[in-house]
Amino acid sequence: MDVGWVVVAYLVGSLSFGRIAGVLKGVNLAERDTPGASGTFRQLGAGWGIAVALADVLKGVLVAYLGQWAQAAWAMPLMGAALVAGHNWPIYFGFRGGGGIAPTLGFFGFLYPSITWVAVGIGLAVAGLYWQLYWKNHPQRLYPIPVGAIVGYLYALVAFWPTGAGFWSFLLVSLVVAVRGLGLLRRSR
Repeated sequence: MDVGWVVVAYLVGSLSFGRIAGVLKGVNLAERDTPGASGTFRQLGAGWGIAVALADVLKGVLVAYLGQWAQAAWAMPLMGAALVAGHNWPIYFGFRGGGGIAPTLGFFGFLYPSITWVAVGIGLAVAGLYWQLYWKNHPQRLYPIPVGAIVGYLYALVAFWPTGAGFWSFLLVSLVVAVRGLGLLRRSR
């Protein structure tokens, strides 16, 4: 049964709300940008970007909630990885999805709220500083949100270390996000 929960996590993750928002606006977002929350924000505006971010966070919360019924110790880490893999490579949308940050926030925010929200605060602070001190003058460089996310993810890995299962879940999800991020970085060059 636990394998079924992992499959469900992937299918929930594959609900690409950025792609759905693009369809509603008559735009193929995947042809213009990364169809996650930040790409939606850049292409469709703040309102759509925030709505997509919230929807993507909520699908992470849903998968973490469903994970309570999994029985094997390996199920929750694989559910988190499957959720983010579905978001990054959605089966319903030609395997072209977002970067995985928002569903990661929902998943771990539900399971480990204090570590997750401190990581979010650190990541946003770094993104803001990077934007203010560097990116405004060099906008062709890395976008501020991924830069902040890298620092937030690193903080979370260190903070999750003593929690055991939380660490392995977060490490696995971080690897999925990193694979997608490196692919996006290579594609943008």
